[in-house]
This record gives sequence, C-alpha cells and structure tokens, in this order.
Amino acid sequence: MNYQNMTLSQLKQDLICDAQKGYPIFLAGALYWLVMGVLGFYLEGKTLALWYLLGTSSIFPLGILISRLCKVNFLSKNPLGTLGGIIGGIQAFYLPLWIVIYMEHYEWIPMAIGLLGASHFLPYIWIYESKTYLFFSITMALISVVLGYVFIETAFLLLPFSMTLVYLITAGSLKRETRNLFSKNSP
Repeated sequence: MNYQNMTLSQLKQDLICDAQKGYPIFLAGALYWLVMGVLGFYLEGKTLALWYLLGTSSIFPLGILISRLCKVNFLSKNPLGTLGGIIGGIQAFYLPLWIVIYMEHYEWIPMAIGLLGASHFLPYIWIYESKTYLFFSITMALISVVLGYVFIETAFLLLPFSMTLVYLITAGSLKRETRNLFSKNSP
C-alpha cells in the first residue's frame, strides 16, 4: 500500500480496518488481570507483587498471538500503526518506577500498573477516533486509585477482577465501534 499518498483521514481508516482498533490487546490485558486476580488467592505480599511486575511482560506478546488468532493485523505497516507502537512502547519507561514502588511500597503495585497503563492509552482516542479509549483510560485510572490506594486492602483482590471486566467491556466496545464503522462505510 502506498501510504505516502494517503490523507490523514485515509491513514486512520486504513489502520482501523487493519488493527480493528487494537481490541486484541484488551483481550490479552483481561487475561493478565484475571490471572493476577486468581494468583491473589494463592500468593501474597511481595511475591504476588513480583508476579504482577513479571506478568506485564506477557501482555504485548499475548496480544500479538490473539490478534493472529482473530485475523487482525495488529502490527500494521501503516505510519499511524508505527506511531501507535511507539506510544505503546512508552510503558517500558514505567518499569523503573514500578521497580522502585515494588521495593518501597509493594502494596501499591496494582494501582501503579493500572494508573500508568491507563495513561498510555489516551493518544489512541485520536488515532482510532474512539470514545471507548476515553472511557477506558478514565475508568481504569479511577478503579486503580480507588481500589488500589483508597481501599488498599482490596488492591490484590478486587482491583484485578474489576480490571478484567473493564478490559473485556473495552474489547467488546472497540469491536462494536469497528463493526459499526465498516457497516456505515459499506454501500
């Protein structure tokens, strides 16, 4: 495809068509949070917090696997897809902060992962022309602060299951937004 001759609007539409607004990454995220919630019944303290940290590295590869299974081109060559990948890579810079939080206040790890994760999704509101990303970012941030800090005793139990639900709702909503866009643009 000749991306150089496409308008910004055409690039966005092409990426939405290819990547399906990135919904497979939310299925991977839902799985991550579900596993963390289940681990909360078996592990505790710093050991559980360490699993949270290590588990974050599974989300992106799992998202690629799910996208392939769903026949979604998550790794589109579209320049806006490249921009999306750079934005997604921002999370690598959160790792040192998460490590410091783990060492000083491990009980804040679920909140920190949720809150910082929410922040990196904001640019996708524009890239994918999606209100769902706005809902997701705000909801994820609020749940992270309320269940991960205000009610910190629930951080390793209620927060991951709440996040699982938010991720699944987001995946479904992104899929619906994409389907509605395709049906609106078809003759």
